[in-house]
Amino acid sequence: MKKVLSVILVLLFALTACGTQDKEEAKPTPEKTKAEEGTNAAKDSEAKKELTAEDQKFTTLMVEKKYETVLTDTITLKTEEQKNFYYLASAFIKNDEIQAKSYVDPTTNEMDLNAAKTDYSVVVNYLNRAKYVPGEIKAEVDELRKVSEEKAAYYMEELEKQAAK
Repeated sequence: MKKVLSVILVLLFALTACGTQDKEEAKPTPEKTKAEEGTNAAKDSEAKKELTAEDQKFTTLMVEKKYETVLTDTITLKTEEQKNFYYLASAFIKNDEIQAKSYVDPTTNEMDLNAAKTDYSVVVNYLNRAKYVPGEIKAEVDELRKVSEEKAAYYMEELEKQAAK
């Protein structure tokens, strides 16, 4: 009985060791991951050199600041291009909402720092999800990203100061 138990334990140990080794081999190395990312980025940039009629249409709408139209036309998120323009339009729409919104509570006259930080973080998140930005609106997108990141960081600092009190 002891021999059978010993054999089972040895087999179990051997199988566990083999299983662990397979999992470790399946993990990509940092070098492999970076190489794959570089390849994907190159493919994306090559694919974007040839703009489709749909890309041109959405780019024109973005230049004309018709974000709601872009949003309605890309809501299905069927293609990567539609996803990109959906995220870009969503970021600009959210920014417009932020500009029209007051974060000051009228009853206490205190600023809702958490809401402001969250809203700016949403804009940054949308912009980060877009993999392609048309050259016609690149400067505008970069400026929006910069301002939104700065504002989100500022409100985060203010929240941390408030929490430390």
